[in-house]
Amino acid sequence: MIMYISLFAGGLLLTLIALLSKTKQHDYLEEYNKTVQVHSMTGDDQAVNFGTLIERSRWQRLMDRKDNLGKQIGRFAAIKVVLFIGVLFFIGLEVNQRFVRGNIYIVMTVVLLAGFYFGYSWLQKRERKRFEEAFPDALNILASAVSSGESIMHAIIYVGNTLDGDVGAEFKSMGQRLQMGDTADEVFKRACKRFPYSSFYFFVITLRANMSRGGQLKDVMTRLNRLMFDARAIDKKKYALTAEARMSAKIVAAIPFVFLILMQYITPDNYEFVMFEPEGRPILYYVLGSEFIGISIIWALMKGVE
Repeated sequence: MIMYISLFAGGLLLTLIALLSKTKQHDYLEEYNKTVQVHSMTGDDQAVNFGTLIERSRWQRLMDRKDNLGKQIGRFAAIKVVLFIGVLFFIGLEVNQRFVRGNIYIVMTVVLLAGFYFGYSWLQKRERKRFEEAFPDALNILASAVSSGESIMHAIIYVGNTLDGDVGAEFKSMGQRLQMGDTADEVFKRACKRFPYSSFYFFVITLRANMSRGGQLKDVMTRLNRLMFDARAIDKKKYALTAEARMSAKIVAAIPFVFLILMQYITPDNYEFVMFEPEGRPILYYVLGSEFIGISIIWALMKGVE
């Protein structure tokens, strides 16, 4: 009875939090796409059709993510994936033997899905962090090359030859494809598939508009770079102000699970009672339910900081 009451109360509380914490998020790229209705990037009415950069079918987006995932994993991607799956199988066997002792197929499926989700999320965060660290340097180099008299194509090639990492490799690829005669539309479209980030979209829009209509590219690049630095400074300040709360939440969330692991070795009888006896299961369900509700509340509060 306690289990069902706690789960029901937790569901109502989470629903209330979700409704109260909803705030209007402004997606400036989406607003731009709604207000500018054009049909060709080379037409006379508009220099850039933003929809051609982001409008793709679900299958195309899935293929783009698959290609990006292979690049994020790096060399010997297949071997790394096989080793990762092997580690997940070992973890699943240990979890089922020591903690669950249930249907091995269900436990293994849950462990594999959770492992793939956290692995994919970690790769995406690492990729985003690397991009945000390297892209301002690319803008500085590009602005310097343009101000010295280089054409946009040669400036892109110079950035690719100067800058290391994934951003430098993509700029180098962009320059090579432009030299080979590919249209700027196709080159920038492929680059947006590699880095589907707002700042890169703005950069491509600015670059394509300058190539089509002309303009003060150096000043625009400088302002865009300043905006990115300001955004990074705000993010760092936000994480610094919330560091104590985030660390406290992680410690509080880890305490029950650490206690259960220690209890397995300190008091095996109590561990067996809580984990596997029908009379002790409500205690386990109450602990897991209260932890889930508490972490969900903290997560909703932290999301509100954005």
